[in-house]
Amino acid sequence: MQPTLQNLRSQCVARSSQTLQPAQTPHARPISPTNIPLANTTQKSTMQRAGYLQRCQAESSTSGSNTSAPAATTSSTSTPSAALIYTSYEGNSWRAEFASTGLKVLVDPWLVGNLAFGGLESIYCGTKRIARPETIDIDQLAAETDFILLTMSIDDHAHRPTLQRLPKSIPVVGSPSAAAVARNLGYTTVYEVDHGQEVVISDGKLKIRATQGALVGPPGSKRENGFVLSEISTTGISLYYEPHADYVASSVAEVGSVDIVVSPPSTQSLLGYQLVKGATDNVPLLKMLRPKVVVPLMNAEFDATGPLHALLSETGGVELLERQLKETPELKNVKICLPVAGTPMAVEI
Repeated sequence: MQPTLQNLRSQCVARSSQTLQPAQTPHARPISPTNIPLANTTQKSTMQRAGYLQRCQAESSTSGSNTSAPAATTSSTSTPSAALIYTSYEGNSWRAEFASTGLKVLVDPWLVGNLAFGGLESIYCGTKRIARPETIDIDQLAAETDFILLTMSIDDHAHRPTLQRLPKSIPVVGSPSAAAVARNLGYTTVYEVDHGQEVVISDGKLKIRATQGALVGPPGSKRENGFVLSEISTTGISLYYEPHADYVASSVAEVGSVDIVVSPPSTQSLLGYQLVKGATDNVPLLKMLRPKVVVPLMNAEFDATGPLHALLSETGGVELLERQLKETPELKNVKICLPVAGTPMAVEI
């Protein structure tokens, strides 16, 4: 499986460097794994990601080609262009820049400090491996953010220290519980979007629809949100995101198809109770949404300590997701683009 992973990753890396010049992304301050001391497990993970990126690029550039035909001449349609620039900041935190409209969204941001629930680092403390706070120019990043998207109110999605640090003038779109957090912190423009509702923002450039997402409370409590982001443009794309791979099928089915899905590839459990359901629930999700590309949300790839962390377990992963796609006829042509934390990745469809 290791050679397959390596092939898959270098593809989007090369594509990313060709499509997006460093001068266009000063906010990201891309981190090279070669100049950062990493644990052996992190080095292996980085090599695997490089393989996915390489393969993603190769598949994109050769899709629909005929090997027996003469080489194509240069034209506007012969070279794929990025539909989205995706940057992972580890955990649930990421950024997307839409190519057609140029809109930039910061999703569930964790950019400063550690991750704790209720501020209790003695119970659980998460620290980043690569996209650490000192590597991020948060002021520059904020200046190049059109809006913030918050899926939930819990701390690994609505990270209070980060939200306190960011300018309160940035518009926020969130689930009802997440919107309440943003308002309480002083954000001046907050869009509260409930299940089945839509909002159009950024001068009519983007439509955001809320779906029924994760159940993070006891049975019967209100679910949090998944979101569909759709550019309002003739060349625009659509993206679905729900960070737990937890959803109500009827709610997602109403969406129709999308171009890109961001979803975790693993299942994470607390004392046997599934909190994140990627290993078991991604296939039916992808069958409904029929995307061209899946971007794995590697939301367990950071270091953590504490008694709560000791009770968590994880199964599945990107290798399982790849096998699932290959073994499902409807999904065999779906590409995986696996990001390197802190490095902008061009996603082509």
